[in-house]
Amino acid sequence: MARDKALDTNPQFLSVDLARQLLPGTFEHALNHLLDHEVDLAHCDARFKNDATGAPAYPPALLRKVVRFAYSQGIVRSRAIERVCHAHVTFMALCSMTAPHFTTIAHFVSARRDDIAPVFAAVLAVGDGQGLIGRAMFAIDGVKLPSNASKHRSGTRAGFTQRAEQLEAAAKMATDKGVIQGYTGVAAVDAKHQIIVDAQAHGTGAVKKTLPVFAPSDFTYDADARTCICPAGTSLNRRGARNITNGYVGEHFQGAKRDCAPCALRDQCLRTPTSTVVRNVAFFRGRENAEAETPTMRMPQRLDTPEGREQDGRRFATVEPVFANVRYNKRLDRFSLRGRTKVNGQWLLFCLVHTIETLTHAGYAA
Repeated sequence: MARDKALDTNPQFLSVDLARQLLPGTFEHALNHLLDHEVDLAHCDARFKNDATGAPAYPPALLRKVVRFAYSQGIVRSRAIERVCHAHVTFMALCSMTAPHFTTIAHFVSARRDDIAPVFAAVLAVGDGQGLIGRAMFAIDGVKLPSNASKHRSGTRAGFTQRAEQLEAAAKMATDKGVIQGYTGVAAVDAKHQIIVDAQAHGTGAVKKTLPVFAPSDFTYDADARTCICPAGTSLNRRGARNITNGYVGEHFQGAKRDCAPCALRDQCLRTPTSTVVRNVAFFRGRENAEAETPTMRMPQRLDTPEGREQDGRRFATVEPVFANVRYNKRLDRFSLRGRTKVNGQWLLFCLVHTIETLTHAGYAA
């Protein structure tokens, strides 16, 4: 019977050259080279006042390297990032065996969002210097993602009763799968190498109340007499002889405070009964200049041409792979922060990771 060598799987003390763990041609090598040689991070030290007293701070590049590499691997949570800094040799090399605490990582991600834009611009300049931006076509689109916020805590503080009525509605976003609590991550992408040239996160979504709000069709409007009666049977006052809104001609009616304040249908008539005093309603008869074309009217005509269909197909092929990379390869299935400003910073971080990855594939610093 053959004899095999005994394998020792017990912990060993190994001599590791940390610098050689960042191999040329890899994302981590490009990231390390960018932050050490291309991006000026001197402004990041301005907030520290520990020249003579106080604990020493981490070098500006350390946390930026660790967080960006973690995001590139689909690791988002601060505790998980701290763990891999102790166990993963590439993370050890990036942080020089100085693993930051998870609270430090969490504070950096949420509080140092103002530093992301300058780094984003610097990396974009490097990409432009490498000839990766074509400037021939930019595709803009957005992706809706849930955020780390409770649906049941949305809305205003106008009172328990008012919030209870709007418990499942305030500040949520409509998608093809229903309503979510989240933000839209928007990116402008250059078509040549899919470099993200600009990115922002926006909070959208209309308020959806438990009780239906009366629409203009619920009001009795007499175009000849130019009068309007609300669902409660009260006549509204006409404001102005001619109302023009966004190029449309119509008539604007407003309720009186003495009628709207005690009205029993107030909750069904106003979207925010606690802050809105009276109801306003408008009825439009058509465009002020029916023959004039608007950009919205011209857009379908432009798209409904061979050139328009070809450009729309290029737009889809340019921006959608970027969202696929960020959402599925980098596992950004939700924003882990709260508030538009913090979410915008996290969205910029992921877009920055995509851009650095594109630089890596193009042979940067190899």
